[in-house]
Amino acid sequence: MYLLLFLAAVVTSLQTVICMDDNFLDTNYPHKLSSSCFRVKGIPVAKLSCQSNSLIKVKKGFYGIPRVNKNNTCAYEYHAKEWKSHCVQQAQMHQNCNGERTCAMHVSNPFLSRCLDYAWYMQVNYTCIPENNVYDICQSRSGHVHVQQGFIRSPNYPYRNYTSDQDCQCKLTAAKGIIKIKLLDFAIHDDGSKGKTCASDWLDAGGQRCGFYKPEQIPKMIETDSNQAIIKFHSDSHQSAKGFWLEFSASNGHQVSMICKSMKKTPVASVSNLIVEPPEEPIIVSATQVLPPLETNDNGGEHEDGDIDTGKISATDKHNENLAGSSEDNTTEDYVDKVQIITGVVVGCLILIAVIIVIVLVFRR
Repeated sequence: MYLLLFLAAVVTSLQTVICMDDNFLDTNYPHKLSSSCFRVKGIPVAKLSCQSNSLIKVKKGFYGIPRVNKNNTCAYEYHAKEWKSHCVQQAQMHQNCNGERTCAMHVSNPFLSRCLDYAWYMQVNYTCIPENNVYDICQSRSGHVHVQQGFIRSPNYPYRNYTSDQDCQCKLTAAKGIIKIKLLDFAIHDDGSKGKTCASDWLDAGGQRCGFYKPEQIPKMIETDSNQAIIKFHSDSHQSAKGFWLEFSASNGHQVSMICKSMKKTPVASVSNLIVEPPEEPIIVSATQVLPPLETNDNGGEHEDGDIDTGKISATDKHNENLAGSSEDNTTEDYVDKVQIITGVVVGCLILIAVIIVIVLVFRR
């Protein structure tokens, strides 16, 4: 009987340690906690907050009951002497605070099956990640980034939806070990066009993914089978969503080299779209319009050195002069005819007006 009780106590202690030893502390960033007591007035709320230009990253949420020193105990506070004095059970997170600067999480006190009592408090352990340590998957960089623990996000995350019509990727290479990826927040639009899943937008991190994940649907860890991994992101030209935020690292804490770039190609104008103007029509000028006709001498030959005898007028020149004179005479006659017509019209109008005036005067008398 005593042996069974002893084994039950050992199992309970091991369960508590296992529950709390799942990436409980993030050694690269300061640890923060928020607790909410259930045995107080009002609605219990767990409030998380980070400074400006920092993002909340939730590590663990759990319920707890103090076993000893129950007076005003409302937090677990991970210490070697503390874990034995609390019975804890992992909490199901129904609200995702990852990627926010401030977050208020409403909680309730469920019955804890492994503690055989209702929870006294809920505690959330989290860290604050500086935004300059979170890399845009579509932002090209000139060189590699070397980190032990890194973060990748979609464009504009978390303030606006990601941009449309993107094709980007990040290549990760670990010095040793394998690459581990953890999704922290995930909301990728999928219109289900053509009856296919992830036909419009998707993230490829250990397999293509899309949709809107609830906190309980986000996979805890994605482990690759090598020291290299390529993370790809695609969005079409239609609707978009909040995007994603993920964390990566290498097993055994080895450094990871990362390089990201946009794969979008600049459109090139096709030959069919080029505008080609037709050549202008050539202007044909006859030789007679440029050079005067060559005169011949009395012997029937041309003048030497191309000289032209100005004392002689060819028949062609006389014909051209006659045409020019005739054209000028015709123009003068047309002008005289127009003046006569206009003068006749004006005189006729004046006579008509005079007649009307005389008729009016006669009738007035």
